[in-house]
Amino acid sequence: MYKLLVVDDEAIEREALKFIVKNSNLEISEVMEAANGLEALAIAEKFDPDIVTLDILMPGMNGIEAGQILRERKPEVKIIFVTAYDSFEYAHEAIKIGVEEFIVKPGSDEQTLEILQSCIKQLEEERIKKLRNESLEVKINQISGYLESEFVNSVVNGEIDEHQAADYLKFMLNQFSEGFGVVVEVDFSENNSSNQVYRNMIKKRVAQQLSETLGKNTKFMMHQAKNTIYMLIFGYSPDMRNHCIMLIDDELKMMGEDLNEQLSIKLYYGFGTEYKQISQLWKSFAQAKAAARNMHLSVIENSGSGQPPEYSLEITENELWLSIINGMEEAVIQKADHILDNIIFASNDMNEAKLKLYEFFILMSRYLNKESQLKRAVPEDVFNDLRSIESRGEARKYIHGYLLEVLEALKEQRSNKTPVILDKAIQFINQNYRENITLENVAYEAGFSTYYFGKLFKKTFGVTFTDYLTSLRISRAKELLKDPYLTVKGITYQVGFMDPNYFTRVFKKSEGLTPTEYRIEFWRGSK
Repeated sequence: MYKLLVVDDEAIEREALKFIVKNSNLEISEVMEAANGLEALAIAEKFDPDIVTLDILMPGMNGIEAGQILRERKPEVKIIFVTAYDSFEYAHEAIKIGVEEFIVKPGSDEQTLEILQSCIKQLEEERIKKLRNESLEVKINQISGYLESEFVNSVVNGEIDEHQAADYLKFMLNQFSEGFGVVVEVDFSENNSSNQVYRNMIKKRVAQQLSETLGKNTKFMMHQAKNTIYMLIFGYSPDMRNHCIMLIDDELKMMGEDLNEQLSIKLYYGFGTEYKQISQLWKSFAQAKAAARNMHLSVIENSGSGQPPEYSLEITENELWLSIINGMEEAVIQKADHILDNIIFASNDMNEAKLKLYEFFILMSRYLNKESQLKRAVPEDVFNDLRSIESRGEARKYIHGYLLEVLEALKEQRSNKTPVILDKAIQFINQNYRENITLENVAYEAGFSTYYFGKLFKKTFGVTFTDYLTSLRISRAKELLKDPYLTVKGITYQVGFMDPNYFTRVFKKSEGLTPTEYRIEFWRGSK
């Protein structure tokens, strides 16, 4: 509903317009009146009308002057001038300030209502457009935030090259010449609350405070993962890096003291080296993570030496072995990343790092042979696979996949129910082949990782999951094609394909005939 302000120096005119509006179906909920321009401006400040009817000829401040001031104060207000025939020369001035309509005295009730309805329609259209724009802006901000987070995550993990980075920065209207990583660990270990919403609120508060501090001085991107905040700092002038670090350091110290004093929450943080290539920034984040970790250790050990203790690679390896034996997937991945970073930083180049990684796999194999019943030798394939690795991101993916396979093998060994599980997986596929099922779906149903289940499936059945599913669908399609009342398009969807053209190509590749040709050949043979 909308609000109307009627401005006219003649009371009878004001009452007449109010009466017309009151007895109409217009979406006007409130009507107020003013006798002159000055009074109209004073009332408009508090009443905030959507539509104003202004008599042009009034004593003191006339309607043109009042309308001009109203337009400046409230650009979205709809102004309707009321004028007599002998004052129509004011129309030119009225057009300059952007009025919506004129009511010429004496006008009919129908004409007046039509003009008011036209203004209401404009207001409604503008309201809907504003809501759409606001909704679109919210969606764009959400998408931008998601893309930013994914971009920083890819940088942290070394899973992005310069070409991909350039495409992203171009899309986000950013330029990069150099930058460095900042890592902030939020430690809730001494806080009594385990409520995740509460913890997320604290992390959001820390991130917002950092954003406000940095937003005035440089560009940055942010990604949050669990209790860690990753910040990519860039876009600063060459002599401002130390200033940025000082700002962040001061802000985190103040926040850390407040959070520790009030909530027993601690902040540990670190800064990485500056790099000019985005594909190398993972090193900066690895350095920042190590610095944050050492800051944490220095607090725990309270060494007082002035130098934070180095995080021992041997300690990390022992923790990794225990995490593997105990089936702690999250801890395994975390410890493996620490080991990978230590190995790469201790190597002169990637070739040296590959040799050290191979030694790591041999050590892990020996440990598993000793501490579990899992006899796992390091095959020559591992060495060949490592030789093809060119980046930290590729190494990370390979190690993760290998370790997840080890975890699944241990899990399989302990349960000794693999045949039963695979039988259930086959049953699941046979029952759901009509749906858009994937290797991920079936692996989840079986309780295995996608990587391990795919290898186990092929090892057991001699074909890949995709080939098995395709063969099953083609076999079922052949049966359905024998029914002359079913269309090829209908059969496509019945056997789980989403596109008839794709179904035809797959069918012909399998059978040497298109579905239609196969149907014709079948009926010829059955006669």
